[in-house]
Amino acid sequence: MSVPSRGEADSTPSWLRLLEFARFGAVGASSTILYLTLYGGGILVGLPFAVAALAAFVLSAVWGYLLHDRWTFRTKDPTRGGLTRWLILQGAVMGLNILALWALVSQLHIDRFLAQVILLPLLPLTTYLLSRRRVFGAA
Repeated sequence: MSVPSRGEADSTPSWLRLLEFARFGAVGASSTILYLTLYGGGILVGLPFAVAALAAFVLSAVWGYLLHDRWTFRTKDPTRGGLTRWLILQGAVMGLNILALWALVSQLHIDRFLAQVILLPLLPLTTYLLSRRRVFGAA
């Protein structure tokens, strides 16, 4: 199943869309594991936590983009433009998450951990929908 290019109608059956979303989740899980491994490794070798986090984020985001391009959305070839859109999307979603966390913790006085648990289901769904439309070219 390939994703229609912009402007084409998307007649993907809902069960195929569900499989696509499951692949999206699997790639997200692998990216998270890679991020934690790289971040932990960076800390172990003595990198400052911010440097370790940034390096782990960039590398795991590139990994995620390549897997999504080839496996999740099955597009033809990864592009620099697609990678740029993906990194911008990842940064935007991270920024929205931080803003929402701030609102829940500072304004509504919800526990910091619980606040992230509340937001957690929204992040993959939001990222999937925006990725499908804005990064990988689906209608």
